[in-house]
Amino acid sequence: MAPSRKSPRSQKPAAKAGKKPPAADNVPISPALSGDRPVTNPDLFADSSTTPVASPLPIFEASKILTQRDHLPWKPDPDGKLCYAPDIGNGQGAIYFWVTENLEDEHPATLAGAAALAVIETFDIRAACMHLIFAAHATQVERPWEQELVISDRQIQAYLGLQQRTDKSRKEKLALIEEIAKQPCKITTYISWPRQGKSKGFTVEEGRLWHLLGTRYHYQYDLFGNQELIGMTFVVKAGLWAKYFLDDEDGQVVRPQQGILSKSLLKSVMGLWQHREGAARLMVWLLFKTQLSRQNALNVKTLMEVAYGPQRIQAAYEDHQLRKKLASTWDDDLLALHDKGWKIQFDSDTYPMEIQPISFGREETSKRPRGFFEKLMDAYLWISPPDAWINHKLLPGEGGMADTSLEPALEVEKDGLTGAEVHRLRTEKGWSQRKLAALAGMSQGLISMIENGTRSISPENEETLRQVFDYM
Repeated sequence: MAPSRKSPRSQKPAAKAGKKPPAADNVPISPALSGDRPVTNPDLFADSSTTPVASPLPIFEASKILTQRDHLPWKPDPDGKLCYAPDIGNGQGAIYFWVTENLEDEHPATLAGAAALAVIETFDIRAACMHLIFAAHATQVERPWEQELVISDRQIQAYLGLQQRTDKSRKEKLALIEEIAKQPCKITTYISWPRQGKSKGFTVEEGRLWHLLGTRYHYQYDLFGNQELIGMTFVVKAGLWAKYFLDDEDGQVVRPQQGILSKSLLKSVMGLWQHREGAARLMVWLLFKTQLSRQNALNVKTLMEVAYGPQRIQAAYEDHQLRKKLASTWDDDLLALHDKGWKIQFDSDTYPMEIQPISFGREETSKRPRGFFEKLMDAYLWISPPDAWINHKLLPGEGGMADTSLEPALEVEKDGLTGAEVHRLRTEKGWSQRKLAALAGMSQGLISMIENGTRSISPENEETLRQVFDYM
């Protein structure tokens, strides 16, 4: 049950209530009057196509809010405010999210009912890119809940690939950047984290996910003496949640959590969001899920609910034409992921060729079999990030969910028979996975998982495979 929203606020010092950003940060500043632009945080992708990104649960769930919007289960809390509350530890902990239109007050009033939904429905998938940019910049400072992040429109345009866009004027680009920079700052959160082993539990009182402390506008004069907006700089600070999830000092409560953000992902989402919205949603979701665990197969129904919403999936069960349309959209979105470098491996047992996308396995002339939609909902597949992400290794001590999960998962047992060797030996003999499975007395699905590195080879299976291959 959501906490009372009055009791946490009653404990706040009166001096903090209603705190507003410094006035100087909120007025337009002309270079002619104020000099050069302020110094910004270092560029994220100065030396590499990837960068560390803060990736704890609050960041992941907020990315879902910005991409999936009203597809998530928003419900009224005890005070009647609309709230999203994903489960933590089977109910042992709690995390709540609300939305607000107020960007100034430190502890803003959050919204209920139609007013909240109106804000949620305006959230733009591209704002999730800004959210990830904030999270990446937060890894550059030691205390992001206290230190300001200063980010310019020039940096943002480079991250998002807007510099090369010729379909938008400079004015339109700046308006877009300002709008999507504000949206992550409209989310507030309350966290009650359970005790985990020797780590103590903790509570983070309700507060902003990101504070937009100020926006500085930069102008130049044209030939007629008129001011023209040429840029802006955002001053942002992480909410108090960052102290518990990003602090790497001794005595920390939660281990610092970092993943890998690729510049290509930001550009892909920016390029796909309008005509392949489902694929864009999946990319943001997979950024966290594939780094958390590349070993587990993903259920198609779960992925389609992320891409299209649970309501649309339920409606497809009851409408034959919608089923066909949704399945075709799903196939096209998988192809879009593949075209952006994501690796897709179908589980041969649950995702047979007759229900796979035409571009991957099913013949163009073949029709989907009867009951294909139900089979599709029960199917599994593996989706791995592009090689450029997998090959990026975090520095010692960076830790987090990505410090081990981004290692290549081809050789599970280095001193024994590996999946890559099984694949090589099988293809050298000209055998299909089905034939090898029959000869070894194993399932084809197990052979597939062994070869792609998602299942280790037990000593018994290794001995059997060596005998089948005559490879001792």
